[in-house]
Amino acid sequence: MTKNWKLSRRKFLIGFGTVTGGIAVGIPFLLPYLRRQAFQFLSQGGPPSGNIDGDPQLWFEFTNQNLLHINVTKVEMGQGAHTALGQLAAEELEVPWENVRVFQAGTLLGPTDSFGTGGSSSVSGLFIPLRQLAANYRFMLTEAAQEHLNSTVILKNGVFADTNGNELTLNEASLLEREWIAPETDATLKSKKTFKIIGKSVPRLDIESKLTAKPMYSYDMKSSKNRTYYGAVARPPVVGAEMQDVDTNQAKNLESIISIVLQDNFVGVVAEDRETALDAIRAIKINWKLPKLIENDDIDLLLDPDSNKAVELKRVGDSSSSLQNSNAISAEYSTPLAATVPLEPQSSLAELGDDGIMYVRTPTQFPNQTTAAVAEAIGFDENKVDVTPTYLGGGFGRRQIAESAREAAILAIESGLPVHIGWTRSDEFLFDRFRPPTKHKLRGSINSNGTIEAYEHRQSSGDVLFSQLPAIAGSIAGSDFGATRGIDIIYNIPNLKLYAHRAKLPIETSAWRGLGLLANTFANESFVDELAFHANQDPLQFRLDHLSGETGTLVRNALLHVAKMSNWNELQQSTKEGSGMGIACCVDYGTIVAQVVQVEINRDTISVPKVWSVMDSGLVVNPNGAKNQVEGNIIWGLGSALKEEITFNKGIPSAKNFGDYQLLTIDESPEIFVELLPSDRPPQGVGEPAIGPIPAALANAIFAATGKRIRKLPLTI
Repeated sequence: MTKNWKLSRRKFLIGFGTVTGGIAVGIPFLLPYLRRQAFQFLSQGGPPSGNIDGDPQLWFEFTNQNLLHINVTKVEMGQGAHTALGQLAAEELEVPWENVRVFQAGTLLGPTDSFGTGGSSSVSGLFIPLRQLAANYRFMLTEAAQEHLNSTVILKNGVFADTNGNELTLNEASLLEREWIAPETDATLKSKKTFKIIGKSVPRLDIESKLTAKPMYSYDMKSSKNRTYYGAVARPPVVGAEMQDVDTNQAKNLESIISIVLQDNFVGVVAEDRETALDAIRAIKINWKLPKLIENDDIDLLLDPDSNKAVELKRVGDSSSSLQNSNAISAEYSTPLAATVPLEPQSSLAELGDDGIMYVRTPTQFPNQTTAAVAEAIGFDENKVDVTPTYLGGGFGRRQIAESAREAAILAIESGLPVHIGWTRSDEFLFDRFRPPTKHKLRGSINSNGTIEAYEHRQSSGDVLFSQLPAIAGSIAGSDFGATRGIDIIYNIPNLKLYAHRAKLPIETSAWRGLGLLANTFANESFVDELAFHANQDPLQFRLDHLSGETGTLVRNALLHVAKMSNWNELQQSTKEGSGMGIACCVDYGTIVAQVVQVEINRDTISVPKVWSVMDSGLVVNPNGAKNQVEGNIIWGLGSALKEEITFNKGIPSAKNFGDYQLLTIDESPEIFVELLPSDRPPQGVGEPAIGPIPAALANAIFAATGKRIRKLPLTI
């Protein structure tokens, strides 16, 4: 049956390390070439969508009311994935939208997913495989209906009908006694011109549940069979502290305490309510061995774009001589640590079933990884652990690892009770896996024709994805492909060099929406504006003059479209003092985004009245959902550009709650205009690309308004 055809980048890296390990030791001069090849492969296309189980009946079920129940492997974290995936299946099964229901699969129940949810790949990665499963099931059900009615049938609105007026619902067909055999050759998919649901802005499937406060999120989870108990876990006072002596005598005397669990470097309690559990943890006396306390200056010194450990990612032509001439300019850009700040803190419910299976409900983007972590923590085989993701109250990469699932499972297995763990907001900030800080050094030169002759980008960043991969992958590949996402400039430049340095930071850094896209696009698209100014050219026309090829044509169309939307040519020239417009664009996982930002500066206060955005993401399954993603990226990108920053002082991050961590507020949000370009390409990533250009477009607008070039986030005048 249908399988995902993309090679997993994780598998590629592991295989790359295994195959070339001996070569790397024996013939070191091959490493630069191999690393450039790895970067080229890893920077093209999106992540794998995960293997698709070949049994349609694991994915699709029909009720007595002829409703279609779809069990999906991708998690819903606000991006509308469940709705869009429901559209794919409903289209091929000819089911009316009002009859569609989508449910989350678990690791032991329903179809399985070898990857998880991330990289904007949920819909684009499953566009063909999920439709193919549905089409194959449609073929199987049609064959059964025709055999039962002894006549040719037509399927419409979930009902088979023959020429004699006999009817059979999809549910009735699915219940027929027969041997169900999948077709040897995949059934024909519906053509785009016959789509009834794909490409339409259908109502989201979760609207009613959210409006009526139906428990969908992990913090609301309770045992369906037994009373739910609540756990809390002792956490270090600073990052990197190690547990030494533990005294639980005072905590034992508290009322409503059920159990105190002590394991290696783990202290947890189970109580009748959450408040008591937290009080008990505070009452436990722990002697902590403190590490060298982390300071922000220590982190800053580890970022070195000029490091001799930097890896060459790409080389075109020879930029050396061109970057030494009088037309060359240079600039340094930087972005700070940032928190992921999901609205819902870490939380999980764990319960040992009568069947000996540990059932865990948790907001995880990667259920298989969470299953493995839970199984290891409690000494179970993985086939005895079922992880079912809840709705995620924000994901953004933070839900790669669900620490609370492991904690809840340990307390549940030790106490024999259903245990719910819920982190506090201060826990979430202190033990976040932050967006890594970055530094960038860029150099460029302009030739006599006013175009870029040479371009060099040296970047240094903490790990984004390699912290979760085998060490050999990083040592061989040299650069973290998550951190370098977006570094490969989209313009035609005859002499180009890209370098990346992996900074080994003393804090946990990981994926943050878009991975390295925001930081690298901020540096690239701001510096391209600097080069345009140096060449005395309009920033829009300067970009257009450097585009070529098929992708260049798509970028050109997006830039021209957003320029027309924003009335760029007229407003850029007629803006009043203290106001300006900036433009930026990017290509990410096959999606092209172009944006224009309008700013107004009043007494050094930056306000953003309007933002225009154009996205070409191929065929769009749900246009309203895609526009919502663009709007969300713009709001978050502006907040990151203007406000978001984490600093460390004596081992503690600067924020303990939302009052310490500034986010963009509603009254600061701009009027946003979004248009999606029609396309004959298959669906591309939607969830993250639009965050890329926004900080650069904003910085470029500030320069247009003030003449000041700001190269450090968050932007301040």
